[in-house]
Amino acid sequence: MFEKFDVDYAALPKYVFIAAIIIAVLILNIYFVRKYISSNNEVITDYTLRDEDINPVREAAVAGMFYPADVYQLRKDLNSYLETVPPKLGKRPHILIVPHAGYLYSAQVAAHAYQKILPFQQQINTVFLLGPSHHVALEGIALSSAKSFRTPLGQVPVNAQITAELAVQKNFSFNDKAHRNEHALEVQLPFLQKTLKNFNIIPMIYGRVNPEEIAKILAPYLERDNTLLIVSADLSHYLDSKTAEKLDAETAAMVAAGQPLDQHRSCGATGINTAMLLARHFGFRPELLDITNSGNVTGDMSRVVGYAAWMFSRKPAAEEHLSALEQEVENLAFFAKHNKDKLLEIVEKTLQHAVIGKHFTPERSDYPDVLFDKGASFVTLTKNGELRGCIGSLLPNRAIALDIADNAWQAAMADSRFSPLTQPELQEIEYTVSLLTGYEKISFKNEADLLNKIKPNIDGIVIRDGRRQGLFLPSVWKQISNPADFLNNLKIKAGLSPAYWSDEMNVYRFRTVEINNAD
Repeated sequence: MFEKFDVDYAALPKYVFIAAIIIAVLILNIYFVRKYISSNNEVITDYTLRDEDINPVREAAVAGMFYPADVYQLRKDLNSYLETVPPKLGKRPHILIVPHAGYLYSAQVAAHAYQKILPFQQQINTVFLLGPSHHVALEGIALSSAKSFRTPLGQVPVNAQITAELAVQKNFSFNDKAHRNEHALEVQLPFLQKTLKNFNIIPMIYGRVNPEEIAKILAPYLERDNTLLIVSADLSHYLDSKTAEKLDAETAAMVAAGQPLDQHRSCGATGINTAMLLARHFGFRPELLDITNSGNVTGDMSRVVGYAAWMFSRKPAAEEHLSALEQEVENLAFFAKHNKDKLLEIVEKTLQHAVIGKHFTPERSDYPDVLFDKGASFVTLTKNGELRGCIGSLLPNRAIALDIADNAWQAAMADSRFSPLTQPELQEIEYTVSLLTGYEKISFKNEADLLNKIKPNIDGIVIRDGRRQGLFLPSVWKQISNPADFLNNLKIKAGLSPAYWSDEMNVYRFRTVEINNAD
């Protein structure tokens, strides 16, 4: 039933031997593949670092949080911030102190500082960035080994040579972890990319370190004409607005005097103290450019963060000091900027009350205490571009809040040139508040000399002759641009003939800072 097979037992050893050889060859092949075929030809003792290993790009960490991640929106915002600061050719900045909060809160303050370097954008090409660590506990100063820092506007190269020089100094060392998520330096980069041409940076994040040690190391670099130091620092944190304003004002006074700051005054006190030490060494002088707090943006005055910007520069050999009048203009500009909304609110409420036969009186409980400092103002009402009322005060005899309220009521209801304002007109009314400086007497030999000394589009003018007096605000230059016509019309306003002249006439100049509800 089953076929019978004969087995050649004599040949069996030969077959076993052949199988053993095949298995041995397979094992050798597997060993060879694992040991040689799967390996590279190079050996690890010849290993060298690649550029990307040595100098990685530090990627943007807070784009989309502290500032826009969209390149077009970021450019638009930067333009807006910088354009609101009037360009002014002045002294070359050597140190800037700028805030490091989200752009919504502090970028407008920072813009005052960055606007100062625009005229020197071809000269400045090396920027030291110094800021506090918010995420990593540090001893000393952390340098970055990155080749560049990236923002939505592109990459900013790191100065590898200077960084390497610093790395061998006491308290300086590489620590990329400290830089990875830090915003204090990153938020400065888009502003620098917008205001400088070709530049590189030396990013430095500090922890616990003596400002004198930092200043000593950085001083030789600041002697160079192409170098700028940016110190990143905010002011007081999470106080109510009134307390913060007082504390930050004290801090500003201490910086002006070169007095070292305690840590509670600033998130960046070490950096500010370093700046003041360098300023003392080089003879730089601090100039406060702007100061505010987050409550002026958010409206929440219960917990605010303070922001300020300073510029440190050398005093020119023949520096022209601001006149008392020019200094008052700067002071009024700060006052107007930080209190604009409240001042315009007083006018609005006054007009709303006036047209229903009531008076509005600002109360201290409703407005910042500074609005009850004495000041002089004019309130001008216009309708469809035409004058609808204008009344003002010549001297600061009462609280500016009360002065504005009274002048707004007078302009609306008691300007003899116009009928009283009516409720239906309110929607068509635009109003301007002009804050007045003090007066500067103009010395002149004759009328021609006076006309040469009047500054068109800048000066407001008051003339007095006996009991006759006339005043034109600087805004009148928009309607009367010729100085002779300006003076003649002012004489008419004072009840004098345009041809009238007397050597006994007194003439004063003043300036105004204006705010209005149309902006």
